[in-house]
Amino acid sequence: MDGLLIDSERIIMQACISAAQQVGITYTQAEYVELIGRAGPDSTRIMTAQLGGTERFNLVMQGLDAQLASLNNTFPLKPGVRALLQHYQACNIICSVASSSATHHITQRLNQVGVIDYFHQITSGQEVERGKPNPDIYLLAIKKLGLPADACIAFEDSEMGARAAIAAGLKVVVVPDLIQPSDFVTKHSYQVVDSLVSYLDLAQAQLKRHNRL
Repeated sequence: MDGLLIDSERIIMQACISAAQQVGITYTQAEYVELIGRAGPDSTRIMTAQLGGTERFNLVMQGLDAQLASLNNTFPLKPGVRALLQHYQACNIICSVASSSATHHITQRLNQVGVIDYFHQITSGQEVERGKPNPDIYLLAIKKLGLPADACIAFEDSEMGARAAIAAGLKVVVVPDLIQPSDFVTKHSYQVVDSLVSYLDLAQAQLKRHNRL
């Protein structure tokens, strides 16, 4: 969801950096990207170590929460999301969300941008013991859908998420957000595209060729 469906990662990252600055702590983009795609407990553990302890972590989180509250915790859709979901709906292709975020964050954020009804299932990082890059969340998501892995495509923006989907046996389309995929992810992905707009163009072109056959 974050960084793939909604343009939240940059906003949250800048808010983290700003919240740290307000309490005299230097926090960098390079540190923040270590958190991307990870489950909540893993992100908390890593960020606590980065900031130098629980007290400093709590101070930064208070500032972060205040900044996001001022934005009503609302983030815009990424380019191409609604059009791609409409395309899949028209083709009777079912869609699911498998996000490391908490369930209430997933439902709130997708409701706010008006796309939650496109998804048949939602799977949260709270539902699995091991977060991304472990495959657990994707294995649970496809189990809920009643589909085998080779019948599914996973869209991911993060290194951790892509590795999770690859480990689960899914075809992976990587749409990089804040960081480019590693050589491993690039090699094992179905496609790497610059945006969902580009992917939709490819999908529609393939459909037209198929329909002409």
